[in-house]
Amino acid sequence: MKHALIAGLSLFALSTVTFSGAALADRPVDRQAMMEQRFSHMAERLELTDNQREALRDIFTEQRQAMQQVRAETDSKVSSVLTAEQKDTMTAMREERRERWAERGERRGDREARGERRGRDGAYRGEKRGKRGERRSNG
Repeated sequence: MKHALIAGLSLFALSTVTFSGAALADRPVDRQAMMEQRFSHMAERLELTDNQREALRDIFTEQRQAMQQVRAETDSKVSSVLTAEQKDTMTAMREERRERWAERGERRGDREARGERRGRDGAYRGEKRGKRGERRSNG
């Protein structure tokens, strides 16, 4: 049970780090402030003691550093295999992905500003999900 809680909280912290900047690429975001806000919210909901808060901060910091190291090692290994042209193509692919994430963030922000909410299938009003989860227009 204790390990499941720690694993769940680690995933929560990682998802916070991973998605906060990617989805909101065009908006000015203070990642540190956002992570702190989410951590405080989680700590309040779980009614963590000061010792538990400190322990979880240490765990999340350690996990974040480990993930950064894994990403750097992976990038280095991938880079050593690819040609210069392939590296350029991969860089372009990453930029395209960032742009798509930014567009998704903008669309989500527009829908939220209009007060739209997701349904049970995860789609906003006027959308349906396909078999693989992609969004489709009703009209």
